[in-house]
Amino acid sequence: MLAERLRIARDLHDIVSHGLGLITVRAAATRHLPKPVEVEAALTDIEEASRHATAELRRMLTVLREPSAASRRAPVDNLDDLPGIVHAASLAGLRPRLTIEPLGPVSQGVQVAVCKTVREALSNAARYAGPTDVGVRVYRDGTSVVVTAADTGPVDEWRASPGAGHGLAGLRERVGSLGGTLSTERVDAGFRVTARIPDEAV
Repeated sequence: MLAERLRIARDLHDIVSHGLGLITVRAAATRHLPKPVEVEAALTDIEEASRHATAELRRMLTVLREPSAASRRAPVDNLDDLPGIVHAASLAGLRPRLTIEPLGPVSQGVQVAVCKTVREALSNAARYAGPTDVGVRVYRDGTSVVVTAADTGPVDEWRASPGAGHGLAGLRERVGSLGGTLSTERVDAGFRVTARIPDEAV
């Protein structure tokens, strides 16, 4: 029970930090827009991200309050969700590019970890670099699935909006529980996250 609650807490953090990160960046990116039409579009995006985050938060809190509701949870993330995750980041002002190479069969746990890695990397880029370019690549290397997400660094005069600081730690724990590794590094002016996860489906 304790392990399950801890897992739910990690999921809750991922959802809230990602959603609120998108809201923050989208609002900041439109702060000085002069055209009412663009401002209106930005506000629509903000509302959409906010509603999504709120709905996910309610769903997770329901599980915490009612253990029997766990079976009614929405399906977990899978690789088919990656385009939507990246599209949501573009609404926040990021300029993401997604490349998915042929992977073959991928176990469910690895698919979830891949999606979590992409969400966290995009959220961090949004917070620390602003509306910058981010390359996301998912590919297979032998018996492992590899995810990389690299941004080109902060845009001019961008002020970072740090989160709670637990996102990468929780992600490293999740990836590690699957026998994988998570590494982070500076690349020129940018930042790169790499997850390498053994895949039991092959």
